[in-house]
Amino acid sequence: NFRVDFGIVWRIVKIGIPSSISGMQISFGQLVLMWFIVPFGTVAVAAHTLAQRVQSILFMMGMAMGMGAGVLAGQNLGAGQPERAEKGVWIAIGLVTGLMVISAVAILLWAESIVRVFNSDPGTVKIASIFLRIATIGYLMLGPFSILMQSLSSVGDTLPPLLVSLLSFWLVNIPLAYFLSQLSNFGTYGIRWAMVTRRLVGAVALIIYFKMGIWKRKKI
Repeated sequence: NFRVDFGIVWRIVKIGIPSSISGMQISFGQLVLMWFIVPFGTVAVAAHTLAQRVQSILFMMGMAMGMGAGVLAGQNLGAGQPERAEKGVWIAIGLVTGLMVISAVAILLWAESIVRVFNSDPGTVKIASIFLRIATIGYLMLGPFSILMQSLSSVGDTLPPLLVSLLSFWLVNIPLAYFLSQLSNFGTYGIRWAMVTRRLVGAVALIIYFKMGIWKRKKI
């Protein structure tokens, strides 16, 4: 009795398309940021790439915890327990934030040693270490940012995370990165400060939306 259930197909597409767009625009945005960095030379490009690789290790922790929190949030909403769903998300945010604080302190103290694991070139070590230290400010908001992104998407509320991602990247990160990179006081470091600012703005926007509780009434 197999048949194509267009109702389910449409629900999957409706939930999945915003997440797909969000992932694609971030990848494209990273190319634009690299375009800003290239004029500063190969050392700056190498330092940026290395810093992104180090950060990706930390971000995996946030994404993994976010996936777990999202599954629990969806399960609790389905069981008619929205308050328990919210509590689980905040616990996950607390755990990730604690891990990020520890990671930030380690990077502030030993950034050069961490970079040398991947590259021993003195110029790259110097710039990449500064890049990582600038990024530690954004780590404090990685918990809310990654957990809320994953949790809202997991309960089927994928449009707000897409809007936050789009607006914070293209109205905050990209313009600010271009502007600061043109200033002699910032240069290539301005691009990294813009990336931190984007994460802070995105996290605050997601927290505000999450606390509004609209997602608790989401039906899939």
